[in-house]
Amino acid sequence: MAEYKTLVDLDEVLSVAGTDLVYTVVSPGSGGLDRKVTWASIGAYFASTALKGDTGDTGPQGATGATGAQGAQGDTGPQGAQGPQGDTGAQGAAGAQGAQGPQGAQGDTGAQGATGAQGPQGDTGPQGAQGDTGPQGAQGDTGAQGATGAQGPQGDTGPQGPQGDTGPQGATGPQGPQGDTGAQGAQGAQGAQGPQGAQGESGSAALSTNEETASYTLVLTDAAKVVEMNVATTNTLTVPANASVAFAVGTQILVLQTGAGQTTIAGDSGVTVNSAGGGLTLLGQWSSAVLVKRATDSWVAIGDLVA
Repeated sequence: MAEYKTLVDLDEVLSVAGTDLVYTVVSPGSGGLDRKVTWASIGAYFASTALKGDTGDTGPQGATGATGAQGAQGDTGPQGAQGPQGDTGAQGAAGAQGAQGPQGAQGDTGAQGATGAQGPQGDTGPQGAQGDTGPQGAQGDTGAQGATGAQGPQGDTGPQGPQGDTGPQGATGPQGPQGDTGAQGAQGAQGAQGPQGAQGESGSAALSTNEETASYTLVLTDAAKVVEMNVATTNTLTVPANASVAFAVGTQILVLQTGAGQTTIAGDSGVTVNSAGGGLTLLGQWSSAVLVKRATDSWVAIGDLVA
C-alpha cells in the first residue's frame, strides 16, 4: 500500500464495505486500533489539510454490479371522455338565379376600308380553237355603184370600101365652075367591141365593232371590223400567221385605241407588218390605223403610228 504522510498514518486498509473504509491507524495513543471511517470523512480530511500524498496506482475497476430490477410502470390514468360534437347546421337554400340582363344594342358597322390597288393584269391565255362558222347573215343592202371602169381600147377600124373606077379624063377645057361635092362613100363596118373594164369596188357597209380590254390576237371574224383596244396600260395587238388564221388577201381591219394604254401592232412569227417610217405604235388615245393584208404573211399598217 502507498503511504500517506498526514497527521494520521494509514498503516493498512483492512476492508472496504460499501461507503466505509476499515483501516489500521498508527497514532499516539491509538495502540494500533482498527478504525472505520467513511470515504467522505477521508476526503474532508484531505481537503482541510491541503496535503495530498502521492497518487497511488489506479486499482482495477471492480466488476459492474448487477442492474437492479426495473420497477413496475405505473398505470396510465384514464383519458377523459371527449365531449359530443355539435350538430352541423343545415345548409341554406341556394338563392334564385337573377334574370339575365337585356342584350346591348349592336354597335355601328365600321367604315369600309379603301379598295386595295388593282393587281397586275395576268397574261393573256392561249387562244381557244376557232369555233364553227355561224350561219351566213342576211345579205346587206347593195352598196353604191362603184366608179365606172376605164373605157376599153377602141376597136379596129373596119376595112375601107372599094374605090370607084376612075373616069376618063376629059379634055382640058376651060376651067368650069367647081363641080358639086361627090357623094360620101358608104361607112365601113363597125370594129369589134373592146373587152369590158373591171367592175369597180362595192361601196362599204357599216362596220361592226369588237372591243378588247387586254392584249389581243386577231381572229378570222375581225375581218372588215373595228377592233377597239380599251386598255389602261400598254398593250399589244398581234397579227397571226396565215397558217393559224387564213385572212383573205385584201382583208382590211381598222384598229382604234380607246383606252389610255398605248397599243403596239406586232406580227406573229413569220409575219411582216410594214408602215411608213417603220412605226407600229398608235400615237395615243383615239388614234387609229388600218391593217391591209397584201400577201400570205405580209400586211401594211396605215394611220396614226409612231416608232
